[in-house]
Formats: sequence, structure tokens, C-alpha cells
Amino acid sequence: MQRPAGMSEERPIALTIGTAGHIDHGKTTLVRRMTGTDTDRLEEEHRRGISIVPGYAELTLPSGRRASLVDVPGHERFVRNMVSGATGVDAFLLVVAADDGVMPQTREHMDVLRILGVEQGVVALTKIDAVDEETAALAELDVEEYLESVGIEAPVVRVSGVTGEGVEELLEALDRLVETVRPGRGAEDVARLPVDRAFVLQGIGVVVTGTLWSGEIRVGDVLHTRSGLRPRVRSIQNHGRPAEVARRGARTALNLAGVEISEISAGEVLLSEPHPPTRTIDARIRLLEGARPLRHGVRVRFHHATTSVNARVLLAGRGELAPGESALGRLRLEAPVVAFFGDRFVLRSLAPQITIGGGTVLDPRPRGRRLDEEWLVALEDGDLTRILPAALRRSPGSGLPREEVVELVPVSRGRLRGGEKIEGVVFVGGMYALESDVEEGERRLLRALRERYEGSPESPELSLAEARAATGLRERLADAVVDGLAKAGKVRASESGVSLPEAEVPEELEEGARRLLSRLREAGVEAPTLEESPELRLLLRRGEAVRIGENMFAAREVARRMIEEIIAFCRESDEVTLAGFRDRMSTSRKYAQAWLEYADGEGVTRRVGDRRVLTRRYRQGLY
Repeated sequence: MQRPAGMSEERPIALTIGTAGHIDHGKTTLVRRMTGTDTDRLEEEHRRGISIVPGYAELTLPSGRRASLVDVPGHERFVRNMVSGATGVDAFLLVVAADDGVMPQTREHMDVLRILGVEQGVVALTKIDAVDEETAALAELDVEEYLESVGIEAPVVRVSGVTGEGVEELLEALDRLVETVRPGRGAEDVARLPVDRAFVLQGIGVVVTGTLWSGEIRVGDVLHTRSGLRPRVRSIQNHGRPAEVARRGARTALNLAGVEISEISAGEVLLSEPHPPTRTIDARIRLLEGARPLRHGVRVRFHHATTSVNARVLLAGRGELAPGESALGRLRLEAPVVAFFGDRFVLRSLAPQITIGGGTVLDPRPRGRRLDEEWLVALEDGDLTRILPAALRRSPGSGLPREEVVELVPVSRGRLRGGEKIEGVVFVGGMYALESDVEEGERRLLRALRERYEGSPESPELSLAEARAATGLRERLADAVVDGLAKAGKVRASESGVSLPEAEVPEELEEGARRLLSRLREAGVEAPTLEESPELRLLLRRGEAVRIGENMFAAREVARRMIEEIIAFCRESDEVTLAGFRDRMSTSRKYAQAWLEYADGEGVTRRVGDRRVLTRRYRQGLY
């Protein structure tokens, strides 16, 4: 199919690069020189000459690969927006003016990036057209000493956003990053778009914008919000151009149907699959070297994606976290957020409002009132062979579907296939489970089936509900166990139930059932009163006999014939009475009453006083 005019190429974004730097160090000018895009998009930004909110531009690298450039605000008052823009980037472009050198916001921006795990990038030493060689060299040395002090290695490229000097070298340095920086989640993961703007365009409707963190979004997709809304994607733009699909790293605008502007705002997150929000997060918390000690129980500001909420920090096994140290801890949030394992976040103090640290989400929905440090350490190690058994032991008898395991471990959905060799763990029926749980469930089910066969050979089958209960496992895992046994030929499973393959009715029981059925047929209308026996239960299970009253039974074909008699009688006389039916069938009151009550129970007739009439479906022949 030919691509519509104006439709952007669907080549994926290779890298999302976040600019960082002090106010008036030339970030926006440099971005404009490299991309031709003015990322100062608000009137107030132009009037004041500073960036207030993150700006975005698409950058074509010398190799032809595409990068998404996030120009974040540099002013101290707009650090919150800087955190929003920096979250989700893969590499940095640190901008330092040659006439100023490293400044306070240079350091804070880099602190935020380091907290978010962004430690690879390039430094652009700007405004070299405005200084002499000695000043430029001193500024370059200042940058190198600062980078060394925080343990980061990055090339320093001298540039001028005004004259264009050094820009080509800078682009080549950024291009080389693509070979070394490993982007975050990929296309096979859940699509996640943190919303940084939501507005209404006349004639278009609700539009939201954000940088796609993972997965893909296509026109027509139904997305999910934190609150449970399900907006549909009408159209997509990538970096201002119409597109068929939005991929990871792309600056994305979505036109949404099925949601009002009052129902969605900045801070929301759109997902391709529903994901429950959380108010409690267990994490590895890190405090910056220059921060004050962090006390257990202190309230902070929690920044994650485009969301910021107040939170209380609970440290594991300590009353205080010293500067430059890290610890396991729990964050109790004052509003719900959508978080996944491995997400980075930033913590800022409430007064004064400065960046103090951050961390990594380990368990976005922890269980229990206390931190399980052993569990969190296993998660942090990222070793599937440790994490999976630990997760399964936390929910004995439950198992975990593959999609839930993806939320727990640092493995993308596309890499988790179910064939992993993990000691003590099996993959059965699309679920991971403890081998011991599965083996015990199988033993219990097979034992229950043998006991049923030996005790009731006429009815050797367990219903599905009975089979699940027999395993002692949760429903999903129990079904997986039954399915696995059936595929191995150890049980027979059908919609009606589960039985042993050898569970055939004994010949002597078959013979007794045949004799009993013959007796019921001969009895006709005067159905005999019987005590339940294996032979009778076998006939009832097969539907060859029916119960028409307490301890009164008849052959199925006799019952069918009697129902036809009752229908015919009602149609002839519009009704049927007990006496009239007794006389018609030349039988006693006892049997006539039993058959009429059977017809009531089958929904053929209904009683009106001492008479019976056909129900509507039988009056109209709808049977």
C-alpha cells in the first residue's frame, strides 16, 4: 500500500537524548542550529528568554539514524519540568557555556540524570565564538574535572550555536552514542506514554502529547488510563508529522476518542494493557553526595515520568541514610502512580525544594506491611533463576502467567519464552510454577481420581470444579496441571470433567444397569420406587433414566412419552387436572401426580389452582 502524502517514515527512533545545563548556556540555540526546530514553544518562554517546559525536536544523525532530542528547562524554578523531560531519556547532551563553566544548575541537572541512570552522553562547550582560546581551554578543563568528580566519562566538543562551528563534530559524537548506549524497554513491551500535555484542538478533539517510553501505538488501538478509562487512538503524529505508528522514543501526539479533556491531564499515563496503579513502592533509594542525611519517615516529593506526588520514605533497618549512600526502602505515596520494575525516580526535599536523590523501583506493588529484603535483593540482582522461585514461593499454589513475570523481572516480554531452565521451576499451561507445587497437585488429583473410581465405578469422573479442588492449587494453576496431565495421557479431560484413562465401567456393573433399565422400560407409567445403587447412578449419569419423584425413577424414553401425553392432553382441553390425567393414563393417583409434578419441574406445565396449563414456549411450539 502506498504511503499517504505527508506520512512520516516509520524508521524507529535510535536514541532519546536529553539536553541539560544551566540557564542561558545556549541549549535552545544549539538545538535550533542542529534540528531547525525552536523548542521554546510558549509565548512566555520567548518573552523571558528561558525554557519553562521541556521542548522536543527530531534530530537526524550523520548515519541517517533518527534521535529524539529533549530540550529541558535550565532555570532553577523549572527543575520539576526538567525532571519530567529527563525521565525516559537514554543519553545526555550536557551544555556548558565557555564563558561561565560548570554552574549550580549544571550540577543539579547532571544529578537528576545520574539518578535516572543516564550516565552516557556528550558535552557541548558552547559560545566558543564569544571567548578566546585560553578561556575556552579553562572551561573545558573545568568540565573534565567535574565529570571526573562524579565518575562520568564523556567527550567534550567545542561548538557555537550562533556560527555553527563544531556542530558537525557534535552530531558525529552523538551518532557514536547509538553504538554504545542501550535504550530502555523495546517494542515488544507494554506501550507506555506518560502524558505531559493534554488539550483540545477545534475540529480535532482531545489531544495528548508525550515521549513513548516503550512498545508501539497504532491508529485504532484502545489504550488504558490509570483510572480505568479506555480511549481509542484516532490519529498519531510523530514530531509534528502524521504517522501510522508511534514507536519507543518517538515524540508522540495522539488524537483520542472516548475521553473528555476533564478526564485526562498531564501526569496521566496511557498503556496498551491495563496496569493497576499503586500507592506503595519498594525501591533502592540513593542519596546524593551533597544532600543532607535522609531520616526514616520524612516526607519528600516523588518525581516519576510526568507525575510528581508527595511521599513518605521508610528506610529498611535504619533510622537515617547518609549522603552518598543507598538503602532499600518503601515509599508511601499520597496519590496513585503507574510504575513498573526498573523505573527510575527522583526525590526532592519539600523545603527547600532541591534534588536530594532518587532510586529504582524494585517492587511496584509490595505485599505485607514490612519490606521483604531478601525478595528485594533478588529483584535488584536481576537474576531470573533467583527471582522467579522467590516470587512463586511468595504465592504458594498460584503460579505466575508469563505476562505477570515480565512485570517482576528485568526481562523483556519478547525474551521470556517459557523454555528457561530454572531449578525447581516448571512452565506448564502458559504458567511458571514451583515444580514441587505441580508434582503435589498431580499426586492429589490422581489419588482423588483413583478413590472416585474405586468407590463409585459407575461415576469415575470428577467435575472440573472437583478436579481443581483436588489439586489443592489456585484455579489457573490447577487448570494448567489438568491440561498437562491430559497431554501426557495420564488423565482424560473434557468439558464435563476429568477421569483416569482406565476408568471403564466394570462389565458386571454394565450388566446390572442393563437389567435395571429393562425393568424401568417394562414398568412404563407406573415408575418403580428404588433405592439408589451403582447401577441406578450409572443410568442417571448417562441420561438413560430420570428421577420423577422422591425415590421414583423411569426410563428416559418413558418420561419423554409421558411429557408428550401431557402436552397433547393440555392442547385438547386447554388444561389438565390430576383426576383427568389419572383416568387418561388408567393409573393411580400416586403415579399421575408424580408425572404432573415432573412436567412442572421440566418447565412444560405450570400449576394454576388445582389445574395445570402449558407454559408459553410449549403453547407456541417453541421447543
